[in-house]
Amino acid sequence: MKTLARFCCAVLLMQSAIAQACGVCVEDKVAATYDYAVVQRAAAQGRVVVFCEVVGPVDAARIRQATRNVRGLDASTLRVSETPAAISFVVDTRKQSPQAAAGAIQQGLARGIEVKVLRLADSKGLREPTAQAAVTR
Repeated sequence: MKTLARFCCAVLLMQSAIAQACGVCVEDKVAATYDYAVVQRAAAQGRVVVFCEVVGPVDAARIRQATRNVRGLDASTLRVSETPAAISFVVDTRKQSPQAAAGAIQQGLARGIEVKVLRLADSKGLREPTAQAAVTR
């Protein structure tokens, strides 16, 4: 009986380990930088939360610096995750598109680092962007 109980415990422990986020799928990258309060505030203000993948090493200080002068981007909403490599921020689409804002951030980063728009969140909910754009440096 003890052997069966140990086996069941081992199976349960393995299942919980399998359920952990691996950082590969889009949902993991969105979840890593998702902030419910930011999303709700942006939706109420008619703005968009932009969730991006960062391809390359993540330097949070450099990313924060790169967002400072991006038109329409609210720097106080920036969220950065090193693992998985992702960022999110709020942008006023009357001033700049989400793709253009991501491109402007990328321009402020080191060569070889790519910022790709994965999802958008607004008053309509979480959705895929209509056109993905990434600027290569």
